[in-house]
Amino acid sequence: MFITKYYLFSTLLSLALAWFIPLLILKILFSWVALSLAIVSLAYLFDIPSIFRKNSDGKILWWIQWAFIPFLLGVKAYNAWARKNDEVPPIQKITNNLYLSRRLLSSDLAYLKSKNIDCIVDVTAEFAGLESAMTDKNFDYLTIPVLDHKAPSLHKLRHALYWIDVQLSQSRSVVIHCALGRGRSVFVMAAYLLSRDPSLSVDQALTQIHSIRSSANLNKKQYKVLSAISKQQKLKLPEPTWMIVNPVSGGGKWQQYKQQLIRQLSTKYRLKIVETTPQTSATELAKQAKETGANKVIVCGGDGTVTEVASQLIESDIVLGIVPFGTTNALCHVLYGLAAKYSPVNAACNAILSEQVRTIDTAKCNEQLMLLAMGIGFEQQMISSANRENKNENGQFAYLNGFFNAVVSSESQQLSIKINDKAYQDLNVQSLMVANTAPFSTLLAHGGDAPEPDDGKLHMTYLDNTDSFTETVIALSDLAASSLGLQDKANQFQYCDGKKIAISADHEIEYVIDGENYRAQNIEITVLPSSLKVFAASNK
Repeated sequence: MFITKYYLFSTLLSLALAWFIPLLILKILFSWVALSLAIVSLAYLFDIPSIFRKNSDGKILWWIQWAFIPFLLGVKAYNAWARKNDEVPPIQKITNNLYLSRRLLSSDLAYLKSKNIDCIVDVTAEFAGLESAMTDKNFDYLTIPVLDHKAPSLHKLRHALYWIDVQLSQSRSVVIHCALGRGRSVFVMAAYLLSRDPSLSVDQALTQIHSIRSSANLNKKQYKVLSAISKQQKLKLPEPTWMIVNPVSGGGKWQQYKQQLIRQLSTKYRLKIVETTPQTSATELAKQAKETGANKVIVCGGDGTVTEVASQLIESDIVLGIVPFGTTNALCHVLYGLAAKYSPVNAACNAILSEQVRTIDTAKCNEQLMLLAMGIGFEQQMISSANRENKNENGQFAYLNGFFNAVVSSESQQLSIKINDKAYQDLNVQSLMVANTAPFSTLLAHGGDAPEPDDGKLHMTYLDNTDSFTETVIALSDLAASSLGLQDKANQFQYCDGKKIAISADHEIEYVIDGENYRAQNIEITVLPSSLKVFAASNK
């Protein structure tokens, strides 16, 4: 390719000048130029756009910019001259909500705003993105660094196509740009047109673009690559992966993490984003996804939203991915490990992108799906005291305050319990938990064997009525030691397991299932072994 030969020739010329010029300062200057161009030449020879270390937000590290000053000055000078002599407008609309442009500058902000263009695909490797220069984030931005005159890898191209597709599906406008809007961005634009309309040929797609932007043209290498992947049908968009979102979970976490999720997950998946509303539940949306033949569904929300979606996917081959937006996110702690505690969204994306599938148990509690646990006493009182406003304001401290009040109140209940086919036994309890699975942080579920998500058992842990607050605190401390693995089982709390557990009383029992409140006089819980496929961390 001419550009590579040009850089190699310039490298050799700079080396010759550094060798023959006697003045030390000029020797250093031309040696610097030669080294910079030599590295760029190697990058072109082996197609390594990452040589410029461009970040996902469009920034290029300062020391990289200093190292490549000789190269970057030349490129910027040429581009400035080319822009000045370019007869086509800087930014042009190619099709509905989709624009093609040369490198975006601060002077383009007014035009972008006037056209409601707020999504940018940056196909340059050598220039920092417009968004990186802004004090406030004005755009949703994707960079797929490609060297000038080169074509993007198929992996990067698909990422761009999926990202563009989901933004357009949200009725947003997208601009694709490279340095001059002639080659790299044209390649991505043509690829997207071909992905949306398989009846188009490469020539027809390029003609459509060229009829609007006369300077748009692929070189022979780019044309050959685009023709090959189009002929092999590698541009065909796959069936979408549904992403069901509860936008009010976690006090607005969806708006906070929306673009991060789209950027990360669209590296592998074409997303169809649907949001719950007061009229449309997560259950209904999951049912629609199942009816359309989806093989993967991602849910973004709290434990309640996750349970709604899972209720439609059990006993099927559909794989569930979970992005935790709630306050506790207990199931994600089980599936993703500790990473779900300090970086829940990244942990979820890593697990979903790894495509590591784990088949877990679920349970039915009075015909309600139970992923985690059913609680009576402490657990129920704790959940009841933590309303939506309290959780949004105080997070998990809302639960801690409720738990403390439950322990202080020391209320007990008379219950009759039946394990599997054994006879009923009468209990007077302050706390009772039946867990399908639970992380160690769900203290009240860990009186004996750890409730694993695929052990085919229900785990019941309960505390008999105690005579004093002090005894209750001692019992909880003992249970904490069991939860942390410091001892095999709790000594003060009672524990048993089974596949079916029945609970009854002569009054209505207030209880919670996965954080949701219910009331009934009789409770029946049955484990459903290996009934749900989920994405999980590879080390789980």
